[in-house]
Amino acid sequence: MAGNGDGVQLLGYWASPFALRIKWALKLKEIHYEYVEDHLLDKSPMLLQYNPVHKKIPVLVHKAFSKVGAEQEQAAKELRENLKTLESALEGKHFFGGETIGFLDIAVGWIGCWARMNEEVAGVNMIDVEMTPLLGAWFQKFLKLPIIKECLPPQDKLLVHTKEFHKMLMAALT
Repeated sequence: MAGNGDGVQLLGYWASPFALRIKWALKLKEIHYEYVEDHLLDKSPMLLQYNPVHKKIPVLVHKAFSKVGAEQEQAAKELRENLKTLESALEGKHFFGGETIGFLDIAVGWIGCWARMNEEVAGVNMIDVEMTPLLGAWFQKFLKLPIIKECLPPQDKLLVHTKEFHKMLMAALT
């Protein structure tokens, strides 16, 4: 996924560990980006534009949701390849840490719900259960656990939200 970043900008603060994590990830993925230093006490207009609710850094400005056609399918293919790596951590276990839910299960559990909504809205297959059967089964099992299920938002409401959010993102990028 190396490339010029297609206009990727990172709004950060030099001492922010959160901005540092994003810098590391961008470097590891060989994504070129423009770093924009912001000040914690004197919020820039750019920060207020891209994070008007929380008004906090880091903010990653990109066009990731603007992909269509072949670019969109290539991005989904890369995601499916990354999910194969994640699946390898499940081999021989009920959960990522073994027999009980642990940190990694909680950290990635939302993907099963989020991906399905985005698959429906964007019309692209993100989780291929033939390619990653253990992960597909894990997502189903995890999302059906009573303690997890009772915290999930209503699926019909989430789908409407995802459609509206996708429409808003696409409009903002044109």
